[in-house]
Amino acid sequence: MTDRPARILLADDLPLFRQAIAQLIDTQADLEVVGQAPNGLLAVEAAIELRPDVVVLDVEMPVMN
Repeated sequence: MTDRPARILLADDLPLFRQAIAQLIDTQADLEVVGQAPNGLLAVEAAIELRPDVVVLDVEMPVMN
């Protein structure tokens, strides 16, 4: 068990959706948004770089699903 918050990457092509989910997550002490991506390719690159615990991913994204 760890005391650090779960690190989350958000990936969705709708900026307002990403922002709303990020605001919701930020209200939880045990969760932390570490990155956001607007398309599938950038989501994969961010996941490799940031190594989040969880990725919240839209299944239909621009550039790459």
